[in-house]
Amino acid sequence: MINAVLFDMDGVLVDSEELTYTAAIEMLKERGADACKEDFIPFIGAGDIAYLGGAAGRHGLTYDKEMSRVTYEKYEKLVQTHDIAYKNTVKTVKELKSAGLKLAVCTSSDLVKMNINIKAIGLSDCFDALINGRDIKNNKPAPDIYLKGAEMLHVSPSECLVVEDAKNGILAAKAAGMHNVALTTTFSREELESTVSPEYICDDIYDIIKLIYQYNTKQS
Repeated sequence: MINAVLFDMDGVLVDSEELTYTAAIEMLKERGADACKEDFIPFIGAGDIAYLGGAAGRHGLTYDKEMSRVTYEKYEKLVQTHDIAYKNTVKTVKELKSAGLKLAVCTSSDLVKMNINIKAIGLSDCFDALINGRDIKNNKPAPDIYLKGAEMLHVSPSECLVVEDAKNGILAAKAAGMHNVALTTTFSREELESTVSPEYICDDIYDIIKLIYQYNTKQS
C-alpha cells in the first residue's frame, strides 16, 4: 500500500523555475556572466550547488556560498509579487493529509529556499517531514534524500510514492526503491518516457489522488 507521499518542491508544489532562472541569471550577471536559461536545465533537481555552480562553470566561474545567498535574496523578492503555487497544489496536499497519508517535502534546494516556498503557499503545517539538500550527503540522482524522508516518516521505501518533475528526481526515487510519478511541468511526457521511464506520468498534481486510490484498492 502507498502510505506516504514524498514531494519534490520546485516544479511539483510550486511553479518556481522561471523565478529561479531570473534570480540566478541576475546574480551571475552581477559577476560578469551573460547566462541564459539553457545553462541551468541540465542541473535541474541536482541541488543549488550543482544548479548554480554548473551554470557558472559554463562562464568560467566557480561556485561559492555567496552565489546561493544572493540568488535566494533575489528570489524571495520575486516570490512576494507572484503566486507560485500550482492551481491544485494546496487542494491536493490537504486532501492527502485528510486521508491520513504521511507527507514529506524532499527538495534538493537548500533550507532558505525551502522555507520561502512552503511559507508562500501556506502549507507549513501540512507536512510531517521537511528535508532539504543540505540534510544529506549525496544529492539526486542518488537516493539519499528519499531514503531519509522514508526514515523520518517511519515507513518503508515500498510504501512511498515520490512526486517529481525532474529526471534526476525520478532516478533518485527508483534508486530508493519507491513508487514514482513524474509531472509534466518541466519536461514533456515523451522526454520523460524516453529518458527515465517513470512508473506513472501525470499532467496535473491532483491526478495523484486518483492514482493512489486505484493502486491501494488493487492491493487491498
